[in-house]
Amino acid sequence: MATVLVMAAAAGAALVVHLWWPQDPLRRLAMVPMMEWPAWFRPKASALPPRTRGIAAAGAALTSTLVLDVPLPASLALGIVLGGVVFWLLGRLETGGAAAKRAELVSELPTGLDLLAACVASGMPLRSATSAVASAVGGRLGERLASVVSRTAAGFGDGDAWGALRGDEVLGSVARDLARAADAGTATGALLSRHAEAARSAAHAAALARAKAVGVQTIIPVSVCYLPAFFLLGVVPVIAGVLASLLP
Repeated sequence: MATVLVMAAAAGAALVVHLWWPQDPLRRLAMVPMMEWPAWFRPKASALPPRTRGIAAAGAALTSTLVLDVPLPASLALGIVLGGVVFWLLGRLETGGAAAKRAELVSELPTGLDLLAACVASGMPLRSATSAVASAVGGRLGERLASVVSRTAAGFGDGDAWGALRGDEVLGSVARDLARAADAGTATGALLSRHAEAARSAAHAAALARAKAVGVQTIIPVSVCYLPAFFLLGVVPVIAGVLASLLP
């Protein structure tokens, strides 16, 4: 039993070291998802990096395997399940300011796609148009487009470069369609125009939702400010008058 536990601890420690070890930057650039997972299973774009989540999951699995006083097969199975749950939960949690960053990206996307469509319609190749728009718009969208430009500069094709963004919450649908169009060699001007119109509608809907949320969020502060004054000026005098009329 002790030997098996030592081997499990060594394997867990080796996994943690492997996840912590720095990776080749070009290898990270080449990481393109091979399949589409359901939305509830995929990590959020603003979640912790996969390596960080993997280290936390491996540590949780190793700790549960060594600490829990259960038979070894059940302990190993529980450790694997716990590690998977920790990895998934950390992927579904967003870091601070993620909602504000996503809202900024949603608001920038229509203009960026309009510029991309205009550049492509003027005869520029997709990668040149992406580089020009990334430099022009800046912000969150500029960062996303700059990541595509960096992949094409490293030697990846347009399809692979855009495919790396297929899991993005805001740019995912655009990236998937552009990757397919680039691989098939079809025109992208009309495609970008359609996505720009859809992004404009999504930005308008998001702005309306934020405006409605502001109204709801102001109810409590307004109530805290006005209810005491209403009680003191409207209710207390009435009660005092009633009491005064009842006293001899």
